[in-house]
Amino acid sequence: MAFAVSEFKTNLKGGGARPSLFTVDIDAALTQLGIAPPASSKFLIKGASIPTSTIGTYDVFYHGKAIHVAGDRTFETWDTTIVNDEDYGIRIAIEKWMDLVADHKLNSRQLNNSEGETASYKKSIKVTQFSKTGEHLHHYHFLGAFPTTLSAIALDWATASEIEEYTVTWTYDRWMPGTSAKGPLTTVDHLLSTEKHTA
Repeated sequence: MAFAVSEFKTNLKGGGARPSLFTVDIDAALTQLGIAPPASSKFLIKGASIPTSTIGTYDVFYHGKAIHVAGDRTFETWDTTIVNDEDYGIRIAIEKWMDLVADHKLNSRQLNNSEGETASYKKSIKVTQFSKTGEHLHHYHFLGAFPTTLSAIALDWATASEIEEYTVTWTYDRWMPGTSAKGPLTTVDHLLSTEKHTA
């Protein structure tokens, strides 16, 4: 088999998607919770990921022979890395969100106790991937999402010329792919455009 670089270039039509071209949108979720979203949120969330897709399996045995059967879909937690500016804007907003879920003093919930995907403390957040020309390529909605871990920020007199960063771990009920730049409106986009979330 011959290896032709020209054929490889032909099949990599877009030049490859770049992992640095993305944004994470938590503004709508914060607004629905009554928390003012910091203007910097889309600029300072510097690390995220396209979510993992996992379907579990289980084995059924017949005369010692294992037959693999598809199980349920599972959803792992999702991490975002955030640059900390001197106003602590995003971190304070996340702290307020977590405080609505579980108060520091009484461990009580400030929002109503309904559960499920539409629970008041659960909201939708979104990660969007862009092309090198700024075109919207694809995005994913994380439905029923809320922050479960806000990582520490290490402080050290010996650390100089560095900017603080921290990680937020999100738990969510499920993720759904959204519409691409050239694709039709998907079911989840239609749902989110018509669904009303109350804080």
